[in-house]
Amino acid sequence: MAYDVRALANFVLDLAAKDGRSLTNMQINKVVYFLHVDFLVEFARPLVSAKIEAWEHGPVFRELYAQFKRHGDTGIASQAVAVNPETGQAAKVVYSLQIDEESFLTPLARRYSSMSAAVLRAQSHVVGGPWDRVWNHDTTTNATMRITDDAILDWYGRSAKH
Repeated sequence: MAYDVRALANFVLDLAAKDGRSLTNMQINKVVYFLHVDFLVEFARPLVSAKIEAWEHGPVFRELYAQFKRHGDTGIASQAVAVNPETGQAAKVVYSLQIDEESFLTPLARRYSSMSAAVLRAQSHVVGGPWDRVWNHDTTTNATMRITDDAILDWYGRSAKH
């Protein structure tokens, strides 16, 4: 089952807070991206259901960018929320990972969360990688700038590249 990307972001933000770290919008997008990559390669299924887009500074989940853009390039001081369609009230998006998933993701999330935004950006910009192939495509337009799971598996599935 693929998770709501906002729930996974809250999982990462909670771990980072426990470790005394604060993440920026760029960092949370890259950390969640790399968790999705590692999970996809390990389990052959997507971790999150959201579309990944190639933006200038790397892979971005539009939902996360929108949630945390108000923080600019400073540490995120909130949790991702969603509006309950029945009540119209915004509430924290909760995560409920399976035990094996949480065991797999926790050390990776801690490792990626310890990296600077610049390091994460550089790792996502590797020449020939999924972001690079979408961003530096051969046509004059690419309306979606989508980084697909197939592109991720094609690149990262061959060997560990980050």
